[in-house]
Amino acid sequence: MAKKLDSAVVLLVILILGALIGSVIGEVIGILVPGGYLERVFSKGLNPGLSPPAVLDLKVLTLTFGVTMKVNLASLLGIVLALLIYRKL
Repeated sequence: MAKKLDSAVVLLVILILGALIGSVIGEVIGILVPGGYLERVFSKGLNPGLSPPAVLDLKVLTLTFGVTMKVNLASLLGIVLALLIYRKL
């Protein structure tokens, strides 16, 4: 059970790192090639999430829940690369 949990945690960390690195690469491409086709493809994306955040007011305590992601082609390529690296481990 512990080994399976460790494996899931490692996979999650690798996927998050892959998405982060891919997003950074996409932003760098957008800066290096402003206004071009590559900028539109790599740096523009979707922003799925809760907007505005969900609020639970309990009068004594107020909880705010919100999650937003920026998904673009570069971050998806980073996730795919991270999955390939994970499979090699």
